[in-house]
Amino acid sequence: MRASRERAASLSSAEMNGSWEAVRSRVLWAAGLRDLPDAAPGRGYTGHAFNDANHCDATTMLGEVAHDTNDGSVKGIAVGNLLGPGIEIASLPELGPGGSWSTCTNGCHLEPPQDVAHVQFRSRIAFKLVWAPPAFEAFVLVDDAGGHP
Repeated sequence: MRASRERAASLSSAEMNGSWEAVRSRVLWAAGLRDLPDAAPGRGYTGHAFNDANHCDATTMLGEVAHDTNDGSVKGIAVGNLLGPGIEIASLPELGPGGSWSTCTNGCHLEPPQDVAHVQFRSRIAFKLVWAPPAFEAFVLVDDAGGHP
């Protein structure tokens, strides 16, 4: 998680002001993920990551939890959502053991958080991509406590 936060903090304004595809690629790198938009879902596909309003949490985890599935505890997420094989394929090994994924924000507003990262993977958020109102054309990266990574 610290390595991912360090990467996020190292992103320059020049890197964050290009085309969305280039910016997103750098956010994926900071999260510890490969950009695999053409992989099959469940086999490392990261085309969804930071590319919609829901898959905005950069979640780093210990290796032994990467294959955990949702037992129904995370509301709005399919029971048995097996992400482990895709996490292994998409994760950049230089960030250390375990893996990374872009998880859903469903339930992150609850106290304690009841989202995929916290419940399914028993992990904290390395950073969250939050689109800024009113036009939602800009974003900020924040850590689990709402500060900058």
